Amino acid sequence: MVKAVQKASPEININLLPGDEPSGTLGTATHWALTVGRYLIIITEIIAIAIFILSIKLSTDKQGLKEDIQYKSGQVSAQKALETEFRLVQQRVNEIKKQRSAHFENNLVLTDFLKLLPKGMELKTLNIEEQEISFAGSFKTPKQLQTLISAFSESEKLVGLDISELESPSEQSKNYKFSAKALIIQANFSEEVASAVNQSR
Repeated sequence: MVKAVQKASPEININLLPGDEPSGTLGTATHWALTVGRYLIIITEIIAIAIFILSIKLSTDKQGLKEDIQYKSGQVSAQKALETEFRLVQQRVNEIKKQRSAHFENNLVLTDFLKLLPKGMELKTLNIEEQEISFAGSFKTPKQLQTLISAFSESEKLVGLDISELESPSEQSKNYKFSAKALIIQANFSEEVASAVNQSR
């Protein structure tokens, strides 16, 4: 019997234990590079996780902001009618203040005018405008006319009396008839107007 000679196969040894690191400058550089690499990988992973968490938070905030905008838009739409009504009321209040101020001024002008009017003189028309007062009427004696002229000449609020028409007594009427106008000095009424407004509050 012929025996075949089998060649011995070479043995393969795998060493799973870490080998000795290179010594010297090369070993130090390699160790430093590996350490820095590990830290960079860890830091990169931490940053990636932080960015992921931040993106989730921003997405949630965006959704919440969108819902908040929708809610407040609904509130604004609901209050639009209220705002319109408020502005209308404010406009009416301002108009009332304006009318009240004008009323007080005319009232003060009328009060001063009646003080200047002689007793017994009758008025048929009276018109008060912003800067002028015009009136017409009748009186019995020329002395009443002189009193009227004298009173207006001493006044600082109603000045410049101008008698445009003057009719002597006739068979139909025993009284003198006249038409006149005077200027209103608004600045001299301003303090009284302010005082009257304050008292009405």
